Amino acid sequence: MRLVDQRFAGIARGVGTAKILGRVHSAQLKLADLHLPCAITVMEGRDVDLLLGLDMLKAHQACIDLSKNVLRIQGREVEFLSEHELPEKARHEVDEEAPSESASNPGLPLSSTSGPTTSFPEGGNTLSAAPLGRLVGTPSAVPQPPQSGHSEEHIRILMDLGATRAVAIRSLDAAGGNIDVAASLLF
Repeated sequence: MRLVDQRFAGIARGVGTAKILGRVHSAQLKLADLHLPCAITVMEGRDVDLLLGLDMLKAHQACIDLSKNVLRIQGREVEFLSEHELPEKARHEVDEEAPSESASNPGLPLSSTSGPTTSFPEGGNTLSAAPLGRLVGTPSAVPQPPQSGHSEEHIRILMDLGATRAVAIRSLDAAGGNIDVAASLLF
C-alpha cells in the first residue's frame, strides 16, 4: 500500500458504489510486448482484477475491435479471453448467477442476448443487468414524482439506461436539458 496515494481516497459512484482506497500515479501496464504508462485507481472489494477505463484506452489510442475479438493498441492486437480461458473465479460467478436470477423470478423471460450480471455493493448492478422493475412489465405502484420541464422521451431514454425517474430528471437539470450530457452523467 506504500505506492497508493491515499489523498485520492473517496467513493466511486456510478451504476454502483465502491470505496476508492487511493491512486497509484504511475505504473507500467504490459500488453503484448508493450509497456504502457498508466495511473491506477485502487478500489476496495471488487471481484474484477483490472478495469481499463475509456480515458486510458483513449490516451493510448486503443481500439476495441469486436469483429476480430481483439484490443488493438499501437499496432498490436491482443485477443480477448474466450469463456473457457477465463480464470476459475470468473467462470464460477457466471455459472452461479444465471440460475439464481431465474430461480428467484420464475416469471421473468430470460434473454439470450443478456450477459452475466455482477452485483455492486449497496444493491447496484452493472450495465448488462436490466433493472428488475423494467423486466416484469407491470406498472409500478410507487407514485411518480411531479412532472418536470423536460421531454418525456428524454426522461424515458435515461430510465431505459437504468436510472430512476428522479435521477433522470436531476441529470437533465444538471445538463441543461442536453440528453447526451445527462446520459454521460449517469456513468
